[in-house]
Amino acid sequence: MGIDIVPMEKGGGSDGTPISIEELDKLRQVAEKARRNVIKMLFYDQTIHVGSSLSSIEILTTLIFKHIRTDSSLVNKDWLILSKGHAAPALYAVLAEKGYIKEEELWRIQDITGLLQGHPETFIPGVDMSTGSLGQGLSFGIGVATGIKMANGSGRVYVIMGDGEQDEGEIWEAMTHAVVRNLDNLIAFIEMNNFQLDGSTEEIKPKNFLPKVWEAVGWKVLNCDGHDFISITNAINEAHKAGKPVVIFAKTVRGKGFPAIENTHKQRSSPDDARKYLLNA
Repeated sequence: MGIDIVPMEKGGGSDGTPISIEELDKLRQVAEKARRNVIKMLFYDQTIHVGSSLSSIEILTTLIFKHIRTDSSLVNKDWLILSKGHAAPALYAVLAEKGYIKEEELWRIQDITGLLQGHPETFIPGVDMSTGSLGQGLSFGIGVATGIKMANGSGRVYVIMGDGEQDEGEIWEAMTHAVVRNLDNLIAFIEMNNFQLDGSTEEIKPKNFLPKVWEAVGWKVLNCDGHDFISITNAINEAHKAGKPVVIFAKTVRGKGFPAIENTHKQRSSPDDARKYLLNA
């Protein structure tokens, strides 16, 4: 069986219905505001991982605004696990647009008096798992998805990982367990932005073979454009019908939309670069 490429011509919501022009416009507006706010955070903390955050904006926006279902029951709600926890600024910016946290909290990121930490913490509204140590999100997600199925719940689990994160052995152990458990309520995203901590993935450890590995293990493998809302939503809708664990390889660009660092190894930038962007955007 070949790896499926999800087309971008059509789109749909979590129930498979088409996305309207109005919905697309809303998603684009949310993503643009979140992108600006991540860059604006540089005025207050220059240590945030802007590159990885901007890579994740559209995926997080699509999930949080179109697909994540809330419920008072832990087994009937959908779970969102940002395994690449260093992209927390993107998560916070989208959660602020959703109304989970106040926008002014964004400007106190990592401040001792603020709510938001450098990595997601479960005391932050809208955060389902404290992350930061790479490789743990998938294992945690498998545990949650297993618990949901054992309780006959309807919840789904979405895990977002980076391509460099795939070097973690824990992921390789976890991926086989998900298949054994037949976790058809588990959907993993792997962002393929071609960079990891020390440089490009091509230089450090090439990742082009990964889709074939996940497919061979037993996962349904899909691809999407990680900055295109229709492509992302099509992949999610296809995943819901798969009847097995699904991994979506999302092509993204590190630092997307921020010329100072876009598509480079740079994770961080300066207030001066942020000011130039905000004045010209």
